[in-house]
Amino acid sequence: MSRPKQTLRSRLLLWGSALLGVCVGLYVLPLFHIVPLKEARAQSAAAAFDAAAYVEEFWNEKLLKGVPEAVDARELLAAFDEDREKAAARYGHRLGLSGNASYFVSGSGDITTIDRGAIEITLEQGGMVIIDTGPVFGNAIRDGSGLLDVSDFANSQDFNALSSEINRRVEEGVFQLLKEKAAMGAAVRFVGAVDVADSQSDVSSLNLVPVIIEFP
Repeated sequence: MSRPKQTLRSRLLLWGSALLGVCVGLYVLPLFHIVPLKEARAQSAAAAFDAAAYVEEFWNEKLLKGVPEAVDARELLAAFDEDREKAAARYGHRLGLSGNASYFVSGSGDITTIDRGAIEITLEQGGMVIIDTGPVFGNAIRDGSGLLDVSDFANSQDFNALSSEINRRVEEGVFQLLKEKAAMGAAVRFVGAVDVADSQSDVSSLNLVPVIIEFP
């Protein structure tokens, strides 16, 4: 008669041991962690993409070193006159199915127009480069340089943040130098990027977002 009681006691001890083991396991390896809101926000901020730091390194270590690869502005304009599609295939960079191609260009000329919103540079042997000195929008430098690949970034927001930071750097740095030293008839050397829409019929001039402006 004592055997059933002993069996029941054994079972209870076995279940108790198993339950204790599960509790210990959950304590050591919990299914989830409760993190204070302040700490969670700090972790999220630390993990956020630092566009400013990335662009600082990209600008100095890649973009400026890629200047020798820039196509001469006169050569690009001549290629447009000959065959737009071939020019885009040879010199341009296109993001996905975008309706425009971006180009990294260099050249020199004389400043022939200065107004509050733009500076025009007339190239030797014809052609013109126009620099709009207001706020910079778009992805000309990011895409035209050919040095950044969207697949290298975790999401499109990070990739787009690069353009915003690059454009801010142009506005606060390159434009300031240009506005201080630009003068009618002054010779200027430039390196930068341009966007040309497939639907654009007139490409006798290039709208440049400058990376380098020099007054020799």
